[in-house]
Amino acid sequence: MDFERLRRNWENLGRHDPMWAILTAPGTEGGKWDEAAFFRSGDEYGEWLRAWLAQHGIVVPGGDALDFGCGIGRITQALAAMFPRVVGVDISAPMVELARKKNRHGERVQYVCNTRPDLSAFADGSFAFTHTAIVLQHMRAEYALGYLREFLRLLRPGGIAFFQIPTAELVPGAAPMAPAIEPADERHMEMHVTPKADVLAAIGGGGGEVVREEEDRWAGLYWQSFHFAVRKRLARTVPLGER
Repeated sequence: MDFERLRRNWENLGRHDPMWAILTAPGTEGGKWDEAAFFRSGDEYGEWLRAWLAQHGIVVPGGDALDFGCGIGRITQALAAMFPRVVGVDISAPMVELARKKNRHGERVQYVCNTRPDLSAFADGSFAFTHTAIVLQHMRAEYALGYLREFLRLLRPGGIAFFQIPTAELVPGAAPMAPAIEPADERHMEMHVTPKADVLAAIGGGGGEVVREEEDRWAGLYWQSFHFAVRKRLARTVPLGER
């Protein structure tokens, strides 16, 4: 799926069934998600993330956070309990519009529609923390790797990127994908993997170092998936004698 078609699919999913498209829990398709339960699941994820970082001694410096692939703000809202300001970014204008309506944190949370395969709307070093989960799996590896490099560019030195990404198919060709509603209707989700070696190369090339990697226990039967916590390396001070 090329990038423009990816955008159109998520525009259409955002118009027709946004909560299910974001979190495809059984029995929630067709507008059946309870909104309170949907956002509560984001709060629970935020509590898990905070505990996971603390468990592994990962300290995030003070500053703003970016939530990539924010949808209607399920996790973005939860991150507002951890950071002074959070920016949610999504490719789908309908998702972003709905996220703004559901925002319960005022100006501390902002939402941006980004329809580019980069994050050039933001300057280098804009954030202390960048986050994405159950997002990169829906795009080809070339786009996922491009965004990983962008997450690192956007971090200030010492900042942390936390992301989840599938790295291999455990049962090649057997993984289910959400089908199009009709043959001509662009309302479906593709699933992709990004090889772990390529992920690690992108991290190193972007000035990052892996602080923690852990296999994702929620990945299911078809994928091998990992959580990564990556620190942006501090700039090295060159002694006068080496200049």
